[in-house]
Amino acid sequence: MTLNFLQTPYPGEIPGLGLTILLLLLLIFFGICMAFAGFLLHSITGFIRYKKSNA
Repeated sequence: MTLNFLQTPYPGEIPGLGLTILLLLLLIFFGICMAFAGFLLHSITGFIRYKKSNA
């Protein structure tokens, strides 16, 4: 990936909008994945504790 988005934009041009949107989408995607992983791990931990206490 080059650093072309750091160059000054032409007059009237929005600087780096495409890259900004891409990074926001990636941030949202990884945030959803991490939330799902946390929910899954929390559920597994609760299930293991439940099985240990009722064994």
